Amino acid sequence: MPKYMLYRKEVGIVILPTTTTIAIQCPQCGELNFQALSLFAFSREGRVNLTCQCGANLLSVASLKRKEFSLAFDCAFCSQTHYIRLSRRALWSKDVLPLMCPEVETPTGFIGPKQKVAQSFQEREKSISELATELGYEEEFENPEVMLRLLDHLHYLSKNGALGCSCGNNHLAFELLPDRIELYCEHCEALGIIYADSSDKIRPVESMTSIFLEENKTWLINRPLRGQHLAKANEEE
Repeated sequence: MPKYMLYRKEVGIVILPTTTTIAIQCPQCGELNFQALSLFAFSREGRVNLTCQCGANLLSVASLKRKEFSLAFDCAFCSQTHYIRLSRRALWSKDVLPLMCPEVETPTGFIGPKQKVAQSFQEREKSISELATELGYEEEFENPEVMLRLLDHLHYLSKNGALGCSCGNNHLAFELLPDRIELYCEHCEALGIIYADSSDKIRPVESMTSIFLEENKTWLINRPLRGQHLAKANEEE
């Protein structure tokens, strides 16, 4: 199948790419998917659906006379569906187009030439500590060195599918406070608290090969009560 389309202009021949790469993170299992999309997969009116190996929907592309294309993609960050409309030239381009999540202002995927798309994901995969430093959070922490080491370990666990909640949600939200990190599950309201105010708080967390919150409960992860789950106040009443 041809990867380029040629057409004649007064100044010569223009080569347009007809195959692009879509890389997107699965909202269900978190895996990064690379899939090729060909212009010739569309009739004048048509739709192409991309799915993950786990069966989750990733992205759908609808064609209007192969001139305009409507994209709908499920977001791994906010669990919502986002929509964008692109021209054929923008979708099959030599440049990289980010699939942005407006909630967190971060791309959940990219569209473009395969090599450039892979490079864009490598740049996105900065450590959380690097991002925190760039955003100026470091000055807000009581002990920046401890906080940044803990953030990097959480990032490592998340990338390896070892951070989540027993209710089945593997996309925990987190809040950075001056002396601690609060992990919480938006599905069941489980909460995990990691204190970051002194160096003795690092080893108990870095020794953990996985962290999964317990449904509807609060866990003081690296306090002396580590391992003890506390019922939420509304359960005790």
